[in-house]
Amino acid sequence: MSIRVGVIGTGSIAHMFHLKHYKDHPDVELAAVADIDKDRADKTAAQYGTASYASAEEMLNAERLDAVSVCTFNDSHVALSLLALERGLDVLVEKPMAMNRDEAARLRDKAAGSDRLVMVGMSHRYRADVQALQGMVASGGLGSIYYAKTKILRQRGVPEGWFTDSRYSGGGPLMDIGVHVLDLAWWMMGCPQPESVTGKLFRKIAPYTTKGIAAYTAHSDINKSEGVYDVEDLGTAFITFTNGAVLTVEASWAVNGSQDDAVKVELYGTGGGGSLEPLSIFTEVNGFPVEHKLSVPSVDYYKAEIAHFIDCVKTRRQPLSDAAQGCEVVGMLEAIRLSSESGELIRL
Repeated sequence: MSIRVGVIGTGSIAHMFHLKHYKDHPDVELAAVADIDKDRADKTAAQYGTASYASAEEMLNAERLDAVSVCTFNDSHVALSLLALERGLDVLVEKPMAMNRDEAARLRDKAAGSDRLVMVGMSHRYRADVQALQGMVASGGLGSIYYAKTKILRQRGVPEGWFTDSRYSGGGPLMDIGVHVLDLAWWMMGCPQPESVTGKLFRKIAPYTTKGIAAYTAHSDINKSEGVYDVEDLGTAFITFTNGAVLTVEASWAVNGSQDDAVKVELYGTGGGGSLEPLSIFTEVNGFPVEHKLSVPSVDYYKAEIAHFIDCVKTRRQPLSDAAQGCEVVGMLEAIRLSSESGELIRL
């Protein structure tokens, strides 16, 4: 029996990573799309052969669905996910799962109290190189991870549209791309319990008038004409955990430094170390320090993410990136902002 799926929000993330992979999945019937921009929903429906609706409520009232993807602005992730849960559907919600920890906790608790699944779209967890490195950590091959560094830095890469308006996004590069590196490092460290956060958010470069830069532009027209920019262009943090481990995070849309927008993660353990991009392992052989460069087959990790979600829907097992973990990541992101605003360390 096919899993009937609906997609809420037909912007860039839906087109790039959700719709096509649902359409190609042999066990999925892509049944419907919904968007507050009905014209955009209609065009998407014509492209993928689905029904089209002007709201999630309308779609859920009219369609018999098994699961939905929530691909809307960050500010509506929780409300729409809760609505889907109340209708008895499984949910794949895009990152970040919420704008703040209280919202995230509502969704986490609702999922925990139901028989439905909530999976957070932490897509980089499904990369082949990430899976390889995380597997080494989980097997104990690197010992205990006590320190990790992670960064994703764009020299000039501010997206145009709703991303720069905190009412819709909840923050700048940390919420947009930093969430990925924070999540990856924390997950590969074994998801230790956060203890304290010291963070600083800067807006020193953007908005800019730099020449020769092609900006990523949101499909939605919201905030394009207003041009609101009230979020950071660089965020950094120092996070401690109750097991004594430490994590540092850096993320930027604009910085006067080298372009380095690959997902960089470095892990330091008692039995060895590891890094992403390049995928490497650091250890000793016969008492000598050795660096091993590893090669793994590349995969379409968004396709893998969608396949994992559908498998969880079918088998009823918990997803790799569940609501409880998503809530912890949002809590750390919020603590970075609160620390920056107060100038103080935030205890969690």
